[in-house]
Amino acid sequence: MAPIVERFVSPGKGNGLRATARISRGQLVYSDRPLACCVSNKHSKEVCHHCFSRRETLLRCSQCKMARYCDATCQKQAWSGHKRECKCLCILLPRLPTDSVRLAARLIFALLSPRSCSSELYSLEEHESHLDL
Repeated sequence: MAPIVERFVSPGKGNGLRATARISRGQLVYSDRPLACCVSNKHSKEVCHHCFSRRETLLRCSQCKMARYCDATCQKQAWSGHKRECKCLCILLPRLPTDSVRLAARLIFALLSPRSCSSELYSLEEHESHLDL
């Protein structure tokens, strides 16, 4: 299936996204995995930290005791992203960092990861400068 949107560069305005075909109401236009995301501390005991499903019973990470998962499958799939955070959380126990600190850490971990596809991330030079003085 051909993509229904395309990226373009608008001189003076920067990057944009435009439709290449008619889009129906309610139609999914674009979907992708986020570079980083995290469950709010407020909901951390009731939401899977991998798939974000809400469950009454979740498996707890045996090391940091904070991350929770639906099952062993979710836990295994999350491990590559959780292992760095887990070490940091263990050092901080019993204190928990705020949501924004955890998200910032996950962004840093993602950018340092060899798995992050740097070709898909825009360099700072690609952003339009509106500060030309």
